Amino acid sequence: LYGHHEAKLDPLGILDADLSGEQPEGLKLSSHNLSEADLDRKFALPPITFIGGQEKELTLREIIRRLEDVYCQTIGLEYMYINSYEKCNWIRQRFEDQAQKKIGVKDIERAVKRLIRASKFEDYLKRKWSSEKRFGLEGCEALIPAMKMVIDTAANQGVDTVIMGMPHRGRLNVLANVTRKPLEELFCQFDPK
Repeated sequence: LYGHHEAKLDPLGILDADLSGEQPEGLKLSSHNLSEADLDRKFALPPITFIGGQEKELTLREIIRRLEDVYCQTIGLEYMYINSYEKCNWIRQRFEDQAQKKIGVKDIERAVKRLIRASKFEDYLKRKWSSEKRFGLEGCEALIPAMKMVIDTAANQGVDTVIMGMPHRGRLNVLANVTRKPLEELFCQFDPK
Protein backbone atom coordinates (compact mmCIF):
# COMPACT_ATOMS: atom_id res chain seq x y z
CA LEU A 1 0.00 0.00 0.00
CA TYR A 2 2.91 2.39 0.60
CA GLY A 3 5.60 1.19 -1.82
CA HIS A 4 5.02 4.09 -4.19
CA HIS A 5 6.21 6.48 -1.45
CA GLU A 6 9.63 4.81 -1.52
CA ALA A 7 9.74 4.05 -5.27
CA LYS A 8 12.59 5.30 -7.44
CA LEU A 9 10.50 7.62 -9.58
CA ASP A 10 13.15 10.23 -10.29
CA PRO A 11 16.35 8.55 -11.54
CA LEU A 12 17.95 11.90 -12.42
CA GLY A 13 17.31 13.43 -8.99
CA ILE A 14 15.57 16.44 -10.51
CA LEU A 15 12.57 16.39 -8.19
CA ASP A 16 14.34 15.32 -4.99
CA ALA A 17 13.94 18.79 -3.51
CA ASP A 18 10.17 18.59 -3.99
CA LEU A 19 9.71 15.12 -2.51
CA SER A 20 9.19 14.50 1.17
CA GLY A 21 11.97 12.34 2.56
CA GLU A 22 9.79 11.16 5.43
CA GLN A 23 8.93 7.48 5.51
CA PRO A 24 5.19 6.77 5.65
CA GLU A 25 3.96 5.50 9.01
CA GLY A 26 2.84 2.19 7.48
CA LEU A 27 6.41 1.38 6.41
CA LYS A 28 7.97 1.96 9.83
CA LEU A 29 8.81 -1.13 11.89
CA SER A 30 7.39 0.52 15.00
CA SER A 31 3.93 0.83 13.43
CA HIS A 32 3.81 -2.99 13.34
CA ASN A 33 5.16 -3.45 16.90
CA LEU A 34 8.56 -4.49 15.51
CA SER A 35 12.09 -3.19 16.03
CA GLU A 36 15.60 -3.55 14.60
CA ALA A 37 16.05 -6.56 16.91
CA ASP A 38 13.36 -8.42 14.92
CA LEU A 39 15.11 -8.08 11.54
CA ASP A 40 16.86 -11.46 11.79
CA ARG A 41 13.85 -13.26 13.26
CA LYS A 42 11.99 -15.64 10.94
CA PHE A 43 8.33 -15.05 10.16
CA ALA A 44 5.80 -17.32 8.48
CA LEU A 45 4.65 -15.91 5.16
CA PRO A 46 0.89 -15.38 4.83
CA PRO A 47 -0.90 -17.01 1.88
CA ILE A 48 -1.60 -13.61 0.30
CA THR A 49 2.06 -13.06 -0.63
CA PHE A 50 4.17 -14.80 -3.24
CA ILE A 51 7.56 -13.27 -2.42
CA GLY A 52 8.77 -16.48 -0.80
CA GLY A 53 8.45 -18.74 -3.82
CA GLN A 54 8.64 -22.23 -2.28
CA GLU A 55 9.80 -20.93 1.11
CA LYS A 56 7.19 -20.76 3.85
CA GLU A 57 9.13 -18.43 6.15
CA LEU A 58 11.79 -15.74 5.80
CA THR A 59 13.64 -13.38 8.08
CA LEU A 60 12.06 -9.98 8.43
CA ARG A 61 15.15 -8.47 6.78
CA GLU A 62 14.64 -10.71 3.71
CA ILE A 63 10.89 -10.03 3.62
CA ILE A 64 11.57 -6.28 3.58
CA ARG A 65 14.27 -6.65 0.91
CA ARG A 66 12.01 -8.68 -1.37
CA LEU A 67 9.02 -6.38 -0.90
CA GLU A 68 11.24 -3.37 -1.66
CA ASP A 69 12.52 -5.14 -4.79
CA VAL A 70 8.94 -5.68 -5.95
CA TYR A 71 7.14 -2.52 -4.89
CA CYS A 72 9.76 0.22 -4.34
CA GLN A 73 11.75 0.22 -7.57
CA THR A 74 11.17 1.91 -10.94
CA ILE A 75 8.02 0.02 -11.94
CA GLY A 76 4.76 0.69 -10.14
CA LEU A 77 1.65 -1.34 -9.63
CA GLU A 78 -1.78 -0.21 -8.49
CA TYR A 79 -4.39 -2.86 -7.86
CA MET A 80 -5.71 -2.47 -4.32
CA TYR A 81 -8.75 -0.54 -5.56
CA ILE A 82 -10.04 -3.74 -7.22
CA ASN A 83 -12.88 -5.23 -5.18
CA SER A 84 -12.18 -8.83 -6.16
CA TYR A 85 -9.85 -10.86 -3.91
CA GLU A 86 -9.22 -13.34 -6.74
CA LYS A 87 -8.24 -10.61 -9.21
CA CYS A 88 -5.95 -8.88 -6.69
CA ASN A 89 -4.33 -12.21 -5.86
CA TRP A 90 -3.82 -13.01 -9.56
CA ILE A 91 -2.10 -9.66 -10.15
CA ARG A 92 -0.04 -9.94 -6.96
CA GLN A 93 1.14 -13.44 -7.87
CA ARG A 94 2.24 -12.43 -11.38
CA PHE A 95 4.05 -9.36 -10.13
CA GLU A 96 5.72 -10.90 -7.08
CA ASP A 97 6.72 -14.14 -8.84
CA GLN A 98 8.28 -12.21 -11.73
CA ALA A 99 10.30 -10.10 -9.31
CA GLN A 100 12.13 -13.22 -8.12
CA LYS A 101 13.15 -14.16 -11.66
CA LYS A 102 16.31 -12.41 -12.74
CA ILE A 103 16.67 -11.41 -16.37
CA GLY A 104 19.70 -13.03 -17.95
CA VAL A 105 22.51 -11.09 -19.61
CA LYS A 106 21.63 -12.59 -23.02
CA ASP A 107 18.02 -11.38 -22.70
CA ILE A 108 19.19 -7.89 -21.76
CA GLU A 109 21.64 -7.79 -24.68
CA ARG A 110 18.90 -8.96 -27.08
CA ALA A 111 16.50 -6.28 -25.81
CA VAL A 112 19.14 -3.54 -26.11
CA LYS A 113 20.01 -4.61 -29.67
CA ARG A 114 16.32 -4.54 -30.60
CA LEU A 115 15.93 -1.11 -29.02
CA ILE A 116 18.94 0.25 -30.91
CA ARG A 117 17.65 -1.24 -34.16
CA ALA A 118 14.23 0.39 -33.63
CA SER A 119 15.81 3.74 -32.78
CA LYS A 120 18.17 3.67 -35.77
CA PHE A 121 15.27 2.73 -38.04
CA GLU A 122 13.37 5.83 -36.85
CA ASP A 123 16.47 7.99 -37.39
CA TYR A 124 16.85 6.65 -40.93
CA LEU A 125 13.21 7.30 -41.83
CA LYS A 126 13.40 10.82 -40.42
CA ARG A 127 16.57 11.60 -42.41
CA LYS A 128 15.52 9.95 -45.67
CA TRP A 129 11.88 11.07 -45.80
CA SER A 130 11.75 14.12 -43.53
CA SER A 131 8.81 15.70 -45.37
CA GLU A 132 6.69 12.52 -45.55
CA LYS A 133 4.09 11.55 -42.99
CA ARG A 134 5.75 8.54 -41.38
CA PHE A 135 3.68 7.95 -38.23
CA GLY A 136 6.95 7.36 -36.41
CA LEU A 137 7.53 5.61 -33.13
CA GLU A 138 9.81 8.34 -31.75
CA GLY A 139 9.78 8.25 -27.98
CA CYS A 140 8.11 4.85 -27.87
CA GLU A 141 10.89 2.68 -29.31
CA ALA A 142 10.72 0.39 -26.26
CA LEU A 143 7.56 -1.01 -27.85
CA ILE A 144 9.70 -3.01 -30.30
CA PRO A 145 11.74 -5.10 -27.82
CA ALA A 146 8.62 -5.47 -25.66
CA MET A 147 6.54 -6.83 -28.56
CA LYS A 148 9.38 -9.12 -29.62
CA MET A 149 9.68 -10.45 -26.05
CA VAL A 150 5.93 -11.11 -25.86
CA ILE A 151 6.00 -12.92 -29.21
CA ASP A 152 9.13 -14.91 -28.26
CA THR A 153 7.53 -15.95 -24.96
CA ALA A 154 4.29 -16.91 -26.71
CA ALA A 155 6.20 -18.96 -29.29
CA ASN A 156 8.10 -20.76 -26.51
CA GLN A 157 4.73 -21.70 -25.02
CA GLY A 158 3.41 -23.18 -28.26
CA VAL A 159 1.73 -20.23 -30.00
CA ASP A 160 2.29 -20.54 -33.74
CA THR A 161 0.28 -17.57 -35.07
CA VAL A 162 0.09 -13.97 -33.90
CA ILE A 163 -2.41 -11.48 -35.32
CA MET A 164 -1.75 -7.82 -34.54
CA GLY A 165 -3.90 -4.78 -34.90
CA MET A 166 -2.47 -1.37 -34.23
CA PRO A 167 -2.78 2.36 -34.96
CA HIS A 168 -0.67 4.07 -37.60
CA ARG A 169 1.94 5.30 -35.14
CA GLY A 170 4.95 3.01 -35.22
CA ARG A 171 3.50 0.68 -37.82
CA LEU A 172 6.56 0.83 -40.11
CA ASN A 173 8.91 0.08 -37.24
CA VAL A 174 6.75 -2.85 -36.13
CA LEU A 175 6.61 -4.19 -39.68
CA ALA A 176 10.39 -3.84 -40.11
CA ASN A 177 11.62 -4.94 -36.70
CA VAL A 178 8.92 -7.22 -35.30
CA THR A 179 7.45 -8.97 -38.34
CA ARG A 180 10.69 -8.52 -40.33
CA LYS A 181 8.89 -7.46 -43.49
CA PRO A 182 11.50 -6.84 -46.22
CA LEU A 183 12.62 -3.21 -46.14
CA GLU A 184 12.33 -2.89 -49.93
CA GLU A 185 8.59 -3.49 -49.61
CA LEU A 186 8.25 -0.87 -46.89
CA PHE A 187 10.34 1.78 -48.60
CA CYS A 188 8.57 1.44 -51.95
CA GLN A 189 5.58 3.14 -50.32
CA PHE A 190 7.68 6.32 -50.08
CA ASP A 191 9.66 5.93 -53.29
CA PRO A 192 7.83 3.64 -55.76
CA LYS A 193 10.79 3.43 -58.21
